[in-house]
Amino acid sequence: MNIGIAVVATACSCLWIPIIRGEDHWAYQEMRRLEVSEKENPVDFFIEKRLRENEISPADPADRYTLLRRISLTLTGLPPTRAEIATFVSDSSPGSLKKMIDHYLGSPHYGERWGRHWLDVARYVQGTIKVPGVDRIDLAEPYRDYVVRSFNEDKPYDQFLTEQIAGDLLAGDSSNPENSFAHLVAPAFLSIGPWFEECTDPNKLRLDIVDEQISTATRAFLALDFACSRCHDHKVDPIPTRDYYALAGIFRSTEITGRFSEEWKDGRPRLVRYLMSETEKEKLREHEQKTRALLRKRDRILKTARISDEESFKNHATDAGIDSRTVATVEAEDFAGHKNLKTISIGSVEALASRRQKDQWTKYRVVLPDTGEYTLLARYAADRPTPTKLEIEGQFRKEPVFAHPTFGESENDFRWIPIPLGEQEKGSLHFRFLVPPNQAFPILDAFRIVSGSVDTDSPAWREFIGKPNQAQRIDFLLEEDRKKIDAIESQLVSHFSTRPEFDPVVTVMESEPVALPVHVGGKVYETEGEPVPRAVPSLADHLIEKEFEIGADQSGRLQLSQWLTHPEHPLTARVLVNRIWHWHFGTGLVRTTDDFGKQGASPSHPELLDWLARELIANEWSIKHIQRLILASKTFQRSSDPTPEIREKDPAGEFLSFFPERRLEVEAIYDSMLASISKVPRQAPGTPLDTSLSKDRALYILTSARSPLGLGLEIRKMFDLFGFDDSGRPMHDRDESTTAQQALFWLNNPLPKYYADALAERILEEEEAPLRRIEAVYEITLGRPPEKQAETAILSYLDELSDRGVDEKEAWARVCLGLFSSHSFRNLP
Repeated sequence: MNIGIAVVATACSCLWIPIIRGEDHWAYQEMRRLEVSEKENPVDFFIEKRLRENEISPADPADRYTLLRRISLTLTGLPPTRAEIATFVSDSSPGSLKKMIDHYLGSPHYGERWGRHWLDVARYVQGTIKVPGVDRIDLAEPYRDYVVRSFNEDKPYDQFLTEQIAGDLLAGDSSNPENSFAHLVAPAFLSIGPWFEECTDPNKLRLDIVDEQISTATRAFLALDFACSRCHDHKVDPIPTRDYYALAGIFRSTEITGRFSEEWKDGRPRLVRYLMSETEKEKLREHEQKTRALLRKRDRILKTARISDEESFKNHATDAGIDSRTVATVEAEDFAGHKNLKTISIGSVEALASRRQKDQWTKYRVVLPDTGEYTLLARYAADRPTPTKLEIEGQFRKEPVFAHPTFGESENDFRWIPIPLGEQEKGSLHFRFLVPPNQAFPILDAFRIVSGSVDTDSPAWREFIGKPNQAQRIDFLLEEDRKKIDAIESQLVSHFSTRPEFDPVVTVMESEPVALPVHVGGKVYETEGEPVPRAVPSLADHLIEKEFEIGADQSGRLQLSQWLTHPEHPLTARVLVNRIWHWHFGTGLVRTTDDFGKQGASPSHPELLDWLARELIANEWSIKHIQRLILASKTFQRSSDPTPEIREKDPAGEFLSFFPERRLEVEAIYDSMLASISKVPRQAPGTPLDTSLSKDRALYILTSARSPLGLGLEIRKMFDLFGFDDSGRPMHDRDESTTAQQALFWLNNPLPKYYADALAERILEEEEAPLRRIEAVYEITLGRPPEKQAETAILSYLDELSDRGVDEKEAWARVCLGLFSSHSFRNLP
């Protein structure tokens, strides 16, 4: 056969694969629910049914030490405390297991663990979401905290989903600020994807952002990637191209980018809102109204205020004139300093400004012709107080400059002020303006260096000013009028200090609704046919009779979320319970957690998957309810040590005849080291999470500067080494590959050694007898007491180190490091 013909035939055959009908694939069929006896755990009913069919005897139950460690790490990402171990092992009553499960499900740390699972799906990576001009390391942190709170509260999943797709469209309860925050914060799900910074074509950028949103949302909620249909009808799943563009119209009608102000010319800022409840918004409005009222009162007084000796402004220059003493003139834009300072136009003035409020500075250099006394004249504007440090040749002046606002930023609000420089040497003079962290920067226009001092009451100063504008005019008012202005300005400055501040967060909002035509081959500028009306996908039409009509003035996101959470939707509940199973057992009932399509895996236990999905919906979409069923099952409580029979009949654990041991995620490994030295105070079940106590956990540490001194880079290395993907792509399944570098990490990296040293110090302080120390370090790191053989080996090793001259603390640190690097420490048993 001709090879060329074979290739063409193969390519064509791919194009001829018909789209599968919804009724023909298990994932698009109605969820069925078999009856299960109330006396029997439904998980065990379905699992043991398959085991019997395959004549497999399951593994024995895990011992209580193993089971407690498994439950604690699974639900909180933290090992059990010694007190929890003692309580659970000593309590053999029938209700002790349920009590311990509820203990961990109610822990504030539960949300940190399970929130991180969802953040993987939502492609949240710490520290990557930034916006020019906003002083915050990570503008998606409020979204992260929202996810953590939602899991702690056991927020119904249908509500959780809806808030992330269309939270900004939901009516908030003004009496409940938390609802308002959730509705503002949750839609960041659509905004925190990777940014297309190198795309210079705005039309392509819009389509690429929409494509990323569609891909992320459909994989997260439906375990299908609709992005495959951007170019053509899906080859094997019921996702026609028209469905893709109906969805694309929904997301394209959603604003994700902020509007540029003229001063920002780099990057495309994400849309930002401030976290305010309706009550707080009203307070802010009242504050701004009072500000405007005080400014209007100030303006009225200025209009009628009198200038003393107006004739003096008309005098001619004298030998002492300021112009004749000028040795250098500098435009503020000719600066060396922070990259976020920008040149802006204010009327006829070109000035230097910044809206980024952190450590801003700008530096200048002039050449002085002689040694002598000099004065710096500066022209600035500031609508708020902007106390700024002035550094002259490396030395800071005691008093700040620009501390007094000009109460506006228009051309009429600029004013000149003299700043004495004192005696200076001939030659180069460097001066720098620096604002403290989180302090606004003044708007700077121009500088002059003049020889000698400057008297602001002198005719020379008045001549230099010329006809004063509004801001400068205040300096020359009669004393009576000046006192009136001073009183108003004092009120304004005091009022500014009471302005409420709110945290910013990236979000989305409705924009002008649009319908998109089909783009041929996904190309930006090649379309065909009429625009496709915005609509929900058609793949569930055979099961859902309800119409989800999208109004002409609506994006359709709210209708999309209603379609996704419809109780007869064949995918949403199945996908979630499969994720829950996956996060408990390491593998889902459907192995491909983000692909329920024809090319994905079939469910290993389809009846169980459907039963759990129906149970989720029937119990108000409660994730914790499903978890209680799973954790209370014999299936979850089995030993991870398979018998010889199991190794033969179920070596891969497909039938769940034993618990699948697996490596912990990097966060749980890191947090276990952290917890070993009591750096994660356990917060009581049922109490709100106090993040100030959890701030050292891996969930927060990459953006909190809380890592051990000098080891922040090593933490990032550890994350990368143990399967964390910081690319910003969704992580539906963590990489569990084992590499030589991981073993070398435990041997050579200073991070585990740091925690081993600290744990050794703790053990030496808390226990005196060597055997008690061994018992303590085993329970802290591995959650169980040591076996006799391990005790003997450790005692022998300690004696050997002592004979070699190793001091006691270092010897115990090596024992601790050995336990950290052990298989049992970094694996879920």
